[in-house]
Order: sequence, then structure tokens, then C-alpha cells
Amino acid sequence: MQFLINSWKNSGKFKFGVIVLVVLVLIAVCAPLIYRPIIGDVSPARPGVFQRWLPASPQHPLGTDGHGRDTLTDFLAGLQTTLFIGFFAGFLATTVGVIVGFISGYKGGAIDTALITFTNILLIIPAYPILVGLTLVLPNKSMVTVALIVALFSWPFAARTIRAQVMSMKEQPYVELAKVTGQGDLAIIFTEIMPNLLPYVLMSFAFSTVGAMVAEVGIAVIGLGPSDAISLGMLINFAGSWGAFTRGLYLMLLLPPAILILIFLSLTLINRGMEEYLNPRLQNVTGQ
Repeated sequence: MQFLINSWKNSGKFKFGVIVLVVLVLIAVCAPLIYRPIIGDVSPARPGVFQRWLPASPQHPLGTDGHGRDTLTDFLAGLQTTLFIGFFAGFLATTVGVIVGFISGYKGGAIDTALITFTNILLIIPAYPILVGLTLVLPNKSMVTVALIVALFSWPFAARTIRAQVMSMKEQPYVELAKVTGQGDLAIIFTEIMPNLLPYVLMSFAFSTVGAMVAEVGIAVIGLGPSDAISLGMLINFAGSWGAFTRGLYLMLLLPPAILILIFLSLTLINRGMEEYLNPRLQNVTGQ
């Protein structure tokens, strides 16, 4: 917690990224309060609720889309879905990465060789075609299912980062002292290494979340997003299929990418701010 407080105090990038991300998350959390008075109790993803291509009006502030859905609801529900998939997949990927990284870096030897080899294989194989193939064969793609598929290929970076830090920390004098005093491996990991590793875990989570969102957008843009929800990637796909540019629907065409850019920018700035706090030499490089 002190690490986050210090990052907030010392890094303008971190502060700006946190503010932008909190605003986006609050909008997503409060979204039902905005769109429920418009669509009632039906699912935001349900087509044919209203007449297609209605213009902006008090009932539909941004009009309706080509599926007869309220456009404002599309954007709010899309933000909810993309953030959920990104954070959930990022959490799963970071959890797996921390476990693999800890075991690999702390145990070393044959276990380390096997785990890091498997991790490196996942890093070099082309993940996108496999993601597309997996989503194609699944008959029902819920938000959770898509998040699980994305997380499957998002954890190797976290594992390598955590492994490198664990290998460095386990050689520190305080860890050697803990071993001498008879502490077990689990006690050393949770009382000596993990508290010092928390900043790197948070950075890995930020990276994994961005990677998960990019992957989700990549499969949703080609029409393979979740079947029970609308995501920002799916809205980009819809805008292209509806000919939004030729229809003059510039808001429908530009707003989903703009929201995605804000999400990616906020997470990147948060991660950069944490990196600058951990490594002050980066402040000279970035000009802060």
C-alpha cells in the first residue's frame, strides 16, 4: 500500500492514469443506472428492442443502432464488458504467472528449466490464430469463457517477470537469515519475498490486463466476441458492417476506439509511473 501512495505522490503519470481509470470504472459500474430507464429489464445485448436507426431524441440520446438497440446503452454495456474481461483475465493471468514464477524462480534446477521452457514456448507461438480457433469451436462464448481463453495466453509475461525478481530476492541476506532461523519455504515466500514483490505483481497485472483487452478486441473485431454481451471490440465490428462512415455515423465509428485508447493509456501510465518509482533512473529518460 505504501508503494501505491508513494507512486501517487511522486509520479504525475501514475496519478493521471489512476484518475482516468477510476472515472471509466465508475462509469461502467453506474452504467445500469443510466441505461435501465431506457431499455428496462431486457439485456443490453438483445436486438430488436426498438426501431432501427432512430435519430437522437430524449428517449434515445444517441439514437438506435442497426440491431434496434439504444446506442448509448451499446457504449455503456461495451465498456462494462471490456473492462470485466480485461480485469478478470488480467487477474487470472497474473495469478498463474505469480505461481509459476515463484515455483520456477525459488526452486530452480530441473523444475525451473521445465517451467521456463514451457513459458518461453507460449511466448513465441502465435497466440492470435489459436485464440481465433478456440473461439470458433466454442458454441457458447460467455464473458467468463472469453476471459478464460484470453488469460490462457496472457500469463507467460507475468511468469517471466516474477521469476526474475524471485531469483534476485532469494539471494538477499534477509532471505538467507530466514533460512538459517529454520523458516520453511512457504513462510519465507509469504513473509520475506512477497511483500517486496508486490509492486512487480501490480505491474504484471497492469501489463496482463492491457494484453487481455487487446486480445479480446482482436477476436471481437472479427465477430468472435462474447455471445451474451456487447464489448467495445464488437461495436467496432458492428460499425464496419453497418457502413458507419458512409452513413455519417462518426460517433459510432470513433467512440469505441477512443474509449479503448483511454483504457490502454490509463493502464500504461499507471504501469509507467510504478516503474519510475521503482527505478528512478527512468525519470531522467522520460523527462519527469
